[in-house]
Amino acid sequence: MRRIFWTLALLAVGDGVVAAWMPRRHMRRWSQGPEWYRRAMQPFADHPEATRALSVAEVALALAWTRRMSDRAD
Repeated sequence: MRRIFWTLALLAVGDGVVAAWMPRRHMRRWSQGPEWYRRAMQPFADHPEATRALSVAEVALALAWTRRMSDRAD
């Protein structure tokens, strides 16, 4: 179970970095699927600076999560 959480945290770091680097392009890639999902993703593509800020927060939280998991393992 620990490896699953570690993998999810690392995926969140990668997703956050890419979204912060190119928010519009990244969010457009996630805007496929059911209509309700596309509607949910559209505001992020329309507001790249807000997406960038949320992405930086995502990276920070994921790094804090990995740190917390590492502290418990030591």
